[in-house]
Amino acid sequence: MNTILAMTTRNLKLFFRDKALVFFSFLSILIVFGLYVFFLADLQVLNIKDMIGMDIPEIDALVYGWMLPGIIAIGTMTLSLGSMGRLVDDAKTSSLDDFMVSPMKRSQLILSYVFSTIFVTLGISLLMFGASIFIIKLKGGSFLDASQIIESIAIIVLLVVSSSLMVLLIASFVNSQNTYGVVNSIVGTLIGFVTGAYMPMGIMPKIVQNIFNSLPVSQGASLLRQIFLRHTLDTVFGMAPAEVLSDYRYFQGIDLKIGDYILTPNYMLISISASIVLLFVLNLIRFRFMKKRS
Repeated sequence: MNTILAMTTRNLKLFFRDKALVFFSFLSILIVFGLYVFFLADLQVLNIKDMIGMDIPEIDALVYGWMLPGIIAIGTMTLSLGSMGRLVDDAKTSSLDDFMVSPMKRSQLILSYVFSTIFVTLGISLLMFGASIFIIKLKGGSFLDASQIIESIAIIVLLVVSSSLMVLLIASFVNSQNTYGVVNSIVGTLIGFVTGAYMPMGIMPKIVQNIFNSLPVSQGASLLRQIFLRHTLDTVFGMAPAEVLSDYRYFQGIDLKIGDYILTPNYMLISISASIVLLFVLNLIRFRFMKKRS
């Protein structure tokens, strides 16, 4: 345990020492938030007004209650990518080779990178979650109740762990910062589409929706949106036909489908949990393979 703690502390210090890395880890989040604040939020408000045929104060809260969970989900990936850059740096400086031939177990090495990434990503994600609660209140919504807060935190934890393990697997195949920068840019851009943050899920072709909806980060965004909008959707669409609300939920990626199968909350929770187990096993196999090569 002391070995894991020492390595985790080392990784954290090196991450926070690089101010540029910390900033660029936030870049995708800032871009999406800026797009909605200055451009896209007003368009969504107008669309909802057209759908329900009236103007009510809670529409702004609905739009931000949909948007902010997507940003939190995006952050679990982009922040993980930033923090996991330490693995690439270690590979470049041959520090990783030294760790591989040391008495340290492969599982300890994996956990040190994962724990440092989880610490960074979870801490900032929870800060964003707290800020989201107040932003929605300022936009005319209500504070989340205790059960919603607990459920949201549990989902954020699962999502952060899953994203950290996925990024660790990706980073283990990258040997240079230039390549990792390209990967970071690609994933940082793609993740906005995966979570439906750049455009509603309903606009995308069905095959793309099926692929995206099978990913943990998309399912995590969906679960958070369902929690954030649990009461607001009923308020805004209370006078509209039931099919209007149903179409809106699927179009905006609040509810997800794969083919004709509707992904229930329990299914998505099991899916994200299963991804954590699978990704840890794949990382363990990957690191053992790397040892054999060294």
